[in-house]
Amino acid sequence: MRGLRVAFLAMPPRDVEPLLGTSDFRVVVGRREVGVAHVTRLSSQTQEEPEGRRHTFETVVLRRALSRSTDLYDWRRRVAEGRDDRRDVTIELLDGPGGSAVNVWRLVRAWPVRWSGPELDALRSDVACEELELAFDDLVWLPARPPRKTSRRSRSLPEGA
Repeated sequence: MRGLRVAFLAMPPRDVEPLLGTSDFRVVVGRREVGVAHVTRLSSQTQEEPEGRRHTFETVVLRRALSRSTDLYDWRRRVAEGRDDRRDVTIELLDGPGGSAVNVWRLVRAWPVRWSGPELDALRSDVACEELELAFDDLVWLPARPPRKTSRRSRSLPEGA
């Protein structure tokens, strides 16, 4: 048959892991989970300098819908007033909504360097958001915890049932 093209769909190898999405994640500041809508990328870089290598981390911005809670603002105020209020911030990438963590990163000894409130505009109907920009001492990629096994007890039926 002339001019007939046959396309074969390549099947991925069975040992390839599924691609991960970016919409299911959890953020814990200290020991408290904080509802966050957006986390900027995590970034680490090394610079060569005459005295040796210097490792730096870009700040990370947490963005969430504004509510009546002032906890992020209060944390920033304490640091702005001179208190050393550093906290570990854990970011868990989940395998789906409410799922298990497949990747876990920790911002070690993080502190807020900037808080921003919402931009107000009577001509738009956006959700009011706040942002907290964090600096931190170290970025650690932790092993993900294995998924919790649910215990299912099997009941044996009495004989003759």
